[in-house]
Amino acid sequence: MLVAAFLAFESVAQTTDVRRFEWEVGVGLADGLSSLNLDKCTPGPKLYTELRYNIKALPIDVGIHATSSYFWRSAEQVQNADRLKTTSVNIMAVADYNFRRGKNFSIFAGVGLGLGILDVTAPISFDNTQMNWNGYITGDRAERLAFMPRIGVELWNHLRVSLALTAQEKANNQYTINVGVVFGGGRK
Repeated sequence: MLVAAFLAFESVAQTTDVRRFEWEVGVGLADGLSSLNLDKCTPGPKLYTELRYNIKALPIDVGIHATSSYFWRSAEQVQNADRLKTTSVNIMAVADYNFRRGKNFSIFAGVGLGLGILDVTAPISFDNTQMNWNGYITGDRAERLAFMPRIGVELWNHLRVSLALTAQEKANNQYTINVGVVFGGGRK
């Protein structure tokens, strides 16, 4: 009951007018949620961009999010640490609820829903007595429904730091820590 009252007060209290469109470009660090049957996960890079529209009457923004990320899984008995690379490209519709929108420090929580295009790359090994000099092979490409809850802070209307969880299939589920720069947006 207290949370509902807070949310109602928060949405009425937010009268700061902000620019309608904003574009975010950022980087992050992606890591697998589980090592599956292997020994460990190693984080990898994430690049993303997002175009958002700020709804005037509500502290909500909606937009399109595109990202590319990868991370590694490895087993202790395998000499080369980057033996299995998991690659994910996502295109999603996103929406965020913004607390204190337009202020120098604001918090947001949101979700994304869309398409995940997934690949796993593994080494080709014909001779187990030698180090792998035979290259790599990419497994079957998969397209899956992707869901991404996220939370974060926006500082000075132009710097966003967020934590996201992307659920797309067991082998490709990942969490990311992101830092992005926002162009546009902010107070009118």
